[in-house]
Amino acid sequence: MNGQKSEDKKNTESFYEALFRNNQEIMLLIDSDTLEIKDCNHSACLFYGKAHDEMITYKVTHFNCLSEDQLRKEAEQAKKKERKQFYFKHRCRNDEIREVEVRSSPVSVNGQDYLLSIVTDITGLQLDSDALRKENTILEKRVAERTYALKALNDQLSSAKAELEREMLFIEALFESIPGYLYVYDEAGRLIKWNKKHETMTGYSAEELAHMRLDQWFEGDDLVNVMSAVAEVFEKGYAEVEANLITKSGEKILIRSNGVVMNLDGKAYFTGVGIDITARKRLEAELAKESKLLETTLISVGDGVISCSEKGQVLFINRVAEDLTGWTREEAIGKPIERVFNIINDKNREKAGNIIAEVIKTKEIREIDNHTLLIRRDGRELHIEDSAAPIIDENGDVLGAVLVFRDHTEKKQKLDQIAYLSYHDQLTGLYNRRFYEEELQRMDTPRNLPLSLIMGDVNGLKLVNDSFGHVMGDELLKRAADTISKACREDDIVARLGGDEFVVLLPKTDSIQAEAVIARIEQLASKEKVGTVELSISFGFETKKDPDEDIQLVFKKAEDYMYRRKLTESLGMRNKTVGMVIETLFDKYQKEMFHSERVSKLSADVASKIGLDTKNSHDLQTAGLMHDIGKIGIAEGLLEKLDKLSDQDWVEIRRHPEIGYRILSSANEFAEIAEHILEHHERWDGSGYPKGLKGEEISLEARIIAIADAYDAMTRMRMHADDLTVEEAINEISRCSGTQFDPEIARVFIDMIEEKN
Repeated sequence: MNGQKSEDKKNTESFYEALFRNNQEIMLLIDSDTLEIKDCNHSACLFYGKAHDEMITYKVTHFNCLSEDQLRKEAEQAKKKERKQFYFKHRCRNDEIREVEVRSSPVSVNGQDYLLSIVTDITGLQLDSDALRKENTILEKRVAERTYALKALNDQLSSAKAELEREMLFIEALFESIPGYLYVYDEAGRLIKWNKKHETMTGYSAEELAHMRLDQWFEGDDLVNVMSAVAEVFEKGYAEVEANLITKSGEKILIRSNGVVMNLDGKAYFTGVGIDITARKRLEAELAKESKLLETTLISVGDGVISCSEKGQVLFINRVAEDLTGWTREEAIGKPIERVFNIINDKNREKAGNIIAEVIKTKEIREIDNHTLLIRRDGRELHIEDSAAPIIDENGDVLGAVLVFRDHTEKKQKLDQIAYLSYHDQLTGLYNRRFYEEELQRMDTPRNLPLSLIMGDVNGLKLVNDSFGHVMGDELLKRAADTISKACREDDIVARLGGDEFVVLLPKTDSIQAEAVIARIEQLASKEKVGTVELSISFGFETKKDPDEDIQLVFKKAEDYMYRRKLTESLGMRNKTVGMVIETLFDKYQKEMFHSERVSKLSADVASKIGLDTKNSHDLQTAGLMHDIGKIGIAEGLLEKLDKLSDQDWVEIRRHPEIGYRILSSANEFAEIAEHILEHHERWDGSGYPKGLKGEEISLEARIIAIADAYDAMTRMRMHADDLTVEEAINEISRCSGTQFDPEIARVFIDMIEEKN
């Protein structure tokens, strides 16, 4: 017995499986929690253009145009049976978007809860009033014809009974096939004839409908409008009306009804068809909303948008497109697109092709070429970038095209700037190393021989940067670049390799001509100055004559030659620059000059007291004079600041020993005293700066300069307090002996000052 039940169950399951698989309706089995498609039938595979194995790898969100969050809310409603009928846009085969009606109900399969969704394609469901009127007119004609035929057949009832029965069957079938409910009312407003659709739509049985009157279906304004339409039917023979019909359950459905007068046996009847347009109205409202939303979106987007007919006439233009083209919407509508969207190539100034015509012809998305200019209506020109896409209906016919474009001017300028910077040095405007290396490969051919390379290096750049700041150093580089460029020919390639190095490529130039170019550059450079600093550039060159010679070896020889010349030329330049630095400092800060002279004299006097030899005494005197040379690199105005110095100000000022060291160590003439300058703010107890040296780790000269500098500063240079008297200064030096100052040098210095006073 149990075996038979099991067999019956299997047969039943097989029956429903076959019913699901082979059903003409599109069916999906969906996990309501994850929205995954767990199963589908063959009709679904055909509709969405996917194989069954592929379909069950997707979520329903792959096909539904709503977001996943929105779909989860809809699925939850279906799962709770709060709603079972939905209207969506689905992406089908070939990415075509179709309007669909989805009826979803919860089902349980093998103990698992799912949603069974039946999808119906309702694209093109809307009926316009002309089609409905035409259908109703045909119906009226047929009903009238059949009515008159019935009257004639009634007179011949005995001889035409069989024919009458056939006609009645035909009329009955016609009644039932109408896509709406059919009704016939007598002059008293009683319902005397209807079709099955009337019963299903209203919920009333045939027995109940036999007692219904016309005025029972409507209320309020709807009743007034219906009765007015009935009066119009009896007056003019035809009328139609939209009204909310009340069903047996109390639900209201929006119907569109038309009516005609039918005269039979001397009596007038009111007959017609009513169609439920609730869903249609909802779709129309949704479409109108979407259309308005789309139009608003297109109007408000940041790009210009123009849509055209299949003949290339402008149908729509948004505000941005108006601004870019200079055409208003009123002026542009109906005009040929090539007149409103007038584009040319910015290189050859020739008129560009009609991109809309190409898109309509090829049915493919197109983008305009680079270097496209839009000629505005006022004649102004804009660099633009754009694309155009065809508008294709469900049959594959092109209805027109839409053009989207934007002002590309600023972007093009930035791209041009990027392209320029990729091959040019930002500081000097010359070509950079990248361009030089590519150009060197291009020019390294037999037809350019002899090929000469000139290497140049600006002398004293680091010293200028340390002394006067990078602004002046940059100005020196720019002046050097300008000078080299002026002396070269138009076809010569001048590039900055980086830092203070330049290179010149001279095609078809021998050694004699290369030397002549260098001579011209040096002559021009001799007349150039940046502030008080003279422009000095060391050059070297080499010429490639043999096609088989390695160009990199030629470059190396030119570079080596340049460095050999730089050894002598740069030395003189550095010594001269140091002199200009101290001269500039003293010109700028006269108090510093007098202070440095006094420190130099005091240091020399101490040297004499402790018996230093002549050379060391002379070096000490020079170091005393230059001990504050590093102050040339201190921020403008800080040395003369009247307000109390901040911690940050002191950090800046305490840089001057290191700056002075870098300046002096770069010149051989002053290299020996550079260490004294670096250490003159070190302290005997190791708490000084910049290196924190202690005791005799500090050079003797620096220890002497430290005391002379401090004494003069206390007695002659105090800006934020009154100067000390000689006695007060001596007491302060004595107090700091053994901590700040070398105690022995301090004793000698104090004795020396007391002797003088």
